[in-house]
Amino acid sequence: KDFAYNELHFRKTKSYSTYSDIQRNAVVWNVVAIKENSFELKEWCYIFIGCFNYRGFYKKKEAEEYANQLIKSVGLEAAILPVPAYSTLGWSDLFGGDPVLNTFIWNDEIDLVRLLIHEMGHQQVFVKNDTLFNESFASFVEDTGSLQWIKKNGDSNDLVLYEEKKRQRDKIGKLLRSSRETLENLYNQNLKKKETAFLKERIFKKLRTSLIELKDGGEVSKGYNDWVFQINSAWLAAFSLYDRYKPFFKYVFIKSNSDWISFYEEVRRLKKIKKEERAKIIENFLKLQ
Repeated sequence: KDFAYNELHFRKTKSYSTYSDIQRNAVVWNVVAIKENSFELKEWCYIFIGCFNYRGFYKKKEAEEYANQLIKSVGLEAAILPVPAYSTLGWSDLFGGDPVLNTFIWNDEIDLVRLLIHEMGHQQVFVKNDTLFNESFASFVEDTGSLQWIKKNGDSNDLVLYEEKKRQRDKIGKLLRSSRETLENLYNQNLKKKETAFLKERIFKKLRTSLIELKDGGEVSKGYNDWVFQINSAWLAAFSLYDRYKPFFKYVFIKSNSDWISFYEEVRRLKKIKKEERAKIIENFLKLQ
């Protein structure tokens, strides 16, 4: 936290100063959903806090029941994502702040640093009703801030481990992005339903095979294997929330001379623009890359 305040210039809150065991392995289970053969995520809106591209449940069974309802009654594709951490954006300071939880304290040091920087990033800049902007911003800050942390606080072995993990994440991310692009092209062809379903399954089979081969030469844990086989179009759409705008935020950061304060000022200027116009600016940038 001291590093985040002094080096990343995060605003100070009481969050992550206490510990709590919530007696379960996720804070919530988020349901994400899309129309069949699309990547447009369903949006849920709530009084006071705004709209999000997911709906959270404290019990996994309730999330599964709701997802099945969306699939059977509405004809949507759905995925369930366990969430290990959250941020109340500093609003919980009156009650001691957001705690460190049993759901993520078991992470190794660098993964814990990444997670905390991500969640604290939400406290730095948050745009109401724009999940894609918020999660991509926090993910960029997580990547850049954690590398800065390891260079300042780690040794050469820590940096080697960090870079190995980053290479693995980058390879996985490349496979996920490539598969989504292939699926988008398929969905835009307006083929017959059976043909689309057949080709879609081939794309996912290739993705799953590649992901398993990528992990330790094909030797995977049950958890990794379960994750690979739960990936569907809804899951890929959710992944894009955390990934799609990161190249844009990297551009803004470099344009700001890699100065965090200037970077936040630039991001806050975007916050003042209407969501549609903001998305248009970013998407136009991405098209040029």
